[in-house]
Amino acid sequence: MTLSRGYRRLSLVPDGGFDGYICDDGGIFCYATAYDSWVGTSPHLGTLDATIFSWAPYAHYGQGSGLLGSATGVDAFAGTLAPAKPLMTVSGRRYKIEFFHSSSYSGNIAEREAYVQVVWNGDVVATIRPGYSGWMCYVFEVTGCGRDMLAFTGGEAPAWSFIDDVKVFAM
Repeated sequence: MTLSRGYRRLSLVPDGGFDGYICDDGGIFCYATAYDSWVGTSPHLGTLDATIFSWAPYAHYGQGSGLLGSATGVDAFAGTLAPAKPLMTVSGRRYKIEFFHSSSYSGNIAEREAYVQVVWNGDVVATIRPGYSGWMCYVFEVTGCGRDMLAFTGGEAPAWSFIDDVKVFAM
């Protein structure tokens, strides 16, 4: 017997697991700067500083994840990952941002400076500095303005940061 109420919360973030990004060539490993649900941007002179990966070993769950830091290691700029469209939020309502982060790709020394900023409507609401770390869940609360913009900035290579399972729930 179960006492389930028969519902589950729906996240306002489309494809927060990055699993909607599928390799164009049918391969099992590929990456891109954008697809229907997410966009990665680099600063001026940056190269692939925020990308979406399709490869299960890099994901927390599923096949996809977001990477902050030059995917090819050619620069040490921070990149920004953001949903492709504003979130359908309500002004004045409180929201919970949840996501998983890993910075274990490069080893203890290279990852010691790993960081990610959580950005809500252009304002940094939190900066995590996990150093070398496996997948950990982070949760932050914000207030909606309506059609809010969420973003993650960080990953100055070789301190790459993987983001996965991003969710935003009304409280």
